[in-house]
Amino acid sequence: MTATRRGILGAALALPVLIGRAGAQGAVPTRVAVVDWGLASTMVSLGLVPAGVTEIDLYNRWVSEPKLPAGVQDLGLRTEPNMEALASLRPDLIVTTPFSASVIPMMERIAPTLSLGTFMPGAEPLERSRVVTRELAKRLGAEAQAGSLLDRIEGSFDSLRRRLGDRPRRPILLATFSDARHARVYGTNSLFGNVLARLGLSNAWQRPTTFWGFSVADTEAVAAYPEAQLFYHDPTSPDVLRGFAGDGLLGHLPIVRAGRAYRLPAVWAYGDVVAAERFATVLVDALVARDGSHAG
Repeated sequence: MTATRRGILGAALALPVLIGRAGAQGAVPTRVAVVDWGLASTMVSLGLVPAGVTEIDLYNRWVSEPKLPAGVQDLGLRTEPNMEALASLRPDLIVTTPFSASVIPMMERIAPTLSLGTFMPGAEPLERSRVVTRELAKRLGAEAQAGSLLDRIEGSFDSLRRRLGDRPRRPILLATFSDARHARVYGTNSLFGNVLARLGLSNAWQRPTTFWGFSVADTEAVAAYPEAQLFYHDPTSPDVLRGFAGDGLLGHLPIVRAGRAYRLPAVWAYGDVVAAERFATVLVDALVARDGSHAG
């Protein structure tokens, strides 16, 4: 380890004493490092700017909205944050999820660390996302903003459901394709599945899922739902897009040949209540746009 790196980490070890005193006085954190994209999205949606976020380039690709403000520092991997970058940021709070449990002790040596989980055993992610929003806002002194945000989003869900009307609709398959042969298909216990229920729509996928609410399925499994409609979201690789348009397995899926496979913009499937609203919006936009030429 170089002298500079030792100096950075040494300074990091001294930070908890100073920041701990500030916390005892009830100071609201102003330099917040965020080791989760959903929590970063929530913070930005509350009108607050994180000092640092992990994997910003991938955030821009997979989360897309809300945009991170200019000047936010990249903190390395979500699974293994760059502790030197984190320490050099001199945060007065680090926000993460239970997914980072293995590195939380190291982060706690740099600054007080708050762990908030949207995906928890036995809990619905959409409801948990509301709870997490309020808990994060309370810690950041933004409770009024959280109340306004959650009220607006509930109103948005109600409005989107009314836009769908009472028209009967086919069950929906929700997927992210990793390649032309494999996809993550989201079940009822996923954030996306919760959104379908909130909108009064039916999720065609009733198979066992992971803790995160998805099943890893091959293309043949998707073929078992010829009467459903398929929505897959970006980022989607060029190979997969060629597969949908071509004569391979994807192109020959009954659901694709019937013209019921629709591409959606990027939305983070493991995100926050803001991601849930964004997914609801793009999904309803797609459904309503096709009402005139497709059979529900």
